[in-house]
Amino acid sequence: MPRPLTTTLLTFLLAVDPALAQTEPVAVSLPSEGATPAVQQMVRPERLLPVDPVMLKQGKAVAGDRALAVAFEGNTYVFATKDTRDTFMRDPRTYAATDAGACGRMGPLGGLGDARRYAIEEGLLYFFASPECMTTFKANPHGHMEPYDQLPSGLPDAQIDGMAAFDRWVAYAGGKDAIRRAETYRQSSIERVQASGAEWDRVEEIEITAPQRARQRITWRKVGDPKADPTVIETILTPERAIIGPEGPGAQELYGTRRTAFERQLNRLPWSILRARVRPEAGLLVIRTGGGKLGPYDCDYVVTWFEGNATHLAIDKATGRMVQMGCMGRDTQSRVMSLTMDALGDAGPQALRLPTQWVTYPTGEKEGTKGPELAIVTGPAASPAVAGAAAGAPAAQTPAKPAAPAPR
Repeated sequence: MPRPLTTTLLTFLLAVDPALAQTEPVAVSLPSEGATPAVQQMVRPERLLPVDPVMLKQGKAVAGDRALAVAFEGNTYVFATKDTRDTFMRDPRTYAATDAGACGRMGPLGGLGDARRYAIEEGLLYFFASPECMTTFKANPHGHMEPYDQLPSGLPDAQIDGMAAFDRWVAYAGGKDAIRRAETYRQSSIERVQASGAEWDRVEEIEITAPQRARQRITWRKVGDPKADPTVIETILTPERAIIGPEGPGAQELYGTRRTAFERQLNRLPWSILRARVRPEAGLLVIRTGGGKLGPYDCDYVVTWFEGNATHLAIDKATGRMVQMGCMGRDTQSRVMSLTMDALGDAGPQALRLPTQWVTYPTGEKEGTKGPELAIVTGPAASPAVAGAAAGAPAAQTPAKPAAPAPR
């Protein structure tokens, strides 16, 4: 069972360097290149783009002046002139690294890119974790660039029919009252995978206690090596902050589109989609797009939209069971594509009737990959005292330390 969210939040929020929490550009003073190693380590040079980002987007790789440095979203940018620095300060997101410097190949929730490995693609600046990542991205940029979901449209009749089909799924899952009571969600799974030339047991836990308050914990345990310490990566979401990284020191802020990507991942859980039906503030839109047979099921096809996320569903006309889900995502090679997922099983009496296993089919693939079985528990909201303790965790006071990356 996952540890309480409050404990995990305190661990993470105490471990993140407050100097990295830059949601607005801030001019900073950098040590000279001849500074002592101790001072140089404080700068984290891998987060320093060596060329002027404004001129880079003009097609010119011009070295920046360290006296003209700006910190923004965990990265540091240097400029050739005060004019380009001021241009950046007025509109930083036009010139700063995409996804706050996450690796362009691995995407917003992958590892950080190295600012010394950079490229411009369609006017966007990307960093890369390795030369191989950079080569793979450049060979097929659109295969790794995540698009925003588009707001679906449909005539009023299609919206009425879509919501009617959706409500059949609501009834199958347990009904509106049960969904209202299911204010918290916990999911856990374990699977054996091959990564970094070895076998690993990958344990994933997801815990959602309120809108914009969630935790994901992924633990990697090397098979056949009981002396090896497990690698644990946690992602924490609160209304104020989003953080990702190993347990303890070494956590990183999730800025901008990196936070959005984690929220989108959570909003594609069937529980989250069902909960949108009983949360008026979610602005749920459901449009029927067609129908057809999926194996033994005669289905309505609908697209749902809430909080910027579009998800396609196939809902059995006879029972209301959600048979299939589709959305944009990444395959095992981190390529962006349309994913189709067949739903298997149903959660037991400790939860709503939610799918407990998926078979995922990337675009064009006839053979799907069966994922691990999920243990799912839903329940009432946490007490106000617990929620308040998590929200009131103090800001960090100690600098973050680098940690070894998890196996991929």
